[in-house]
Amino acid sequence: MQANHIPFEQLPITNRFMFALVFSHKHIAKPFLEALLGIKIFDLQEPEPEKTTENSPFNKGVRYDVFVKEQSPKGEILRTFDIEMQIEDTHELPKRTRYYQALCDSEALNKGESYRNLKEQYIIFICPDDIFKQGQAVYRFKNLEIGNAKIELGDQCWKNFYIFTKYRDVAEKSVKEYLEYFATSKATSKGTQDVERQRQWYLSDNETRKRYMTWQQEIDDAVYEERERTKAAERRADEEKSRADEAESRADKAESRAERYEKILKEHGLL
Repeated sequence: MQANHIPFEQLPITNRFMFALVFSHKHIAKPFLEALLGIKIFDLQEPEPEKTTENSPFNKGVRYDVFVKEQSPKGEILRTFDIEMQIEDTHELPKRTRYYQALCDSEALNKGESYRNLKEQYIIFICPDDIFKQGQAVYRFKNLEIGNAKIELGDQCWKNFYIFTKYRDVAEKSVKEYLEYFATSKATSKGTQDVERQRQWYLSDNETRKRYMTWQQEIDDAVYEERERTKAAERRADEEKSRADEAESRADKAESRAERYEKILKEHGLL
């Protein structure tokens, strides 16, 4: 294990592995979503931790931290929620939400179904950093007409970002309690106490420890592969630059020879 790995016994809820495990329980995810979004949820299907999706072997797939669907009393899907814990600002989160929306929608309809059957969709990112640099604790986005913000597109997709380090600036008590817990690990409400109890249970479970070690190894392998790809790309770029420099050098030499030849011809009155 690398030195910068978090010891299993100290895993905070903000660790993606622990977050996905804990929030993959309905009794945790339901009040959390109701608090953050200010909605009432009838019932949730069992959340899917680290759900993977890929619509083509040639296209980029994604792994959601927690993906969950709300269902009606008759089992009909009403809304979908993708919840992501994102500790590092990778400078591409807004575009990632766009891609996540596209993949969610591509799975939502069967061939021949009407677009009217698309359900409400929420993409939620929990972050420590204010990636928009506007000083807000919560950013909620939906599509509006540029010239008249009162006109909504009506595509029923929302993309929300919660900056948990700014929990003191949050007015809604239920939202503030969760964000404070993410920032400080202090459970001050029933909802956050339930989260902490679930986290402690996983920390005491040997099977979870084994899964964490496997998960961490997968990350190490992915990081190593990405570094190797980067090195290979840099080598190719260096080789291409070297070839370009050689070609430029040959061109310069050819131009110099031509200039000398032209000078000789002029000196002998042949040009």
